[in-house]
Amino acid sequence: MRYLEKMILLQTMDALWKDHLLSMDHLKEGIGLRGYAQRNPLQEYQKEAFAMFEDLLQRLHADVVEKLFAVQIARQEDARRLEQPRRASQRQVLLSHGQMTAAAQLAQVRRETPKVGRNDPCPCGSGKKFKRCHGG
Repeated sequence: MRYLEKMILLQTMDALWKDHLLSMDHLKEGIGLRGYAQRNPLQEYQKEAFAMFEDLLQRLHADVVEKLFAVQIARQEDARRLEQPRRASQRQVLLSHGQMTAAAQLAQVRRETPKVGRNDPCPCGSGKKFKRCHGG
């Protein structure tokens, strides 16, 4: 049980920490606008970063507890019975060796005319570059 608790805590912390770092990057990008509102951007950044960290801790506690209560311990034979359909589908995927089926080969579309470059003259005959006419 302790191992399960540790794994859930680490996985949840990892996911939430990544989200927190992304949020901190967004905060850092937008904090300069606070200077226009006659506020000290450094103090605003510190306040909001602290509030975001407290929110991170609260979400961490709530998510870990929620996941721990949602865990259901299965018996060995139940786990084996659930794994067999998954193993069969894995075998089918592994045995394909990356070969394409006939339907997939028919679905491929080949271009008959050569590709028009962005700076080439437009094939419609307008005299403009393709990017200024039909390419954009």
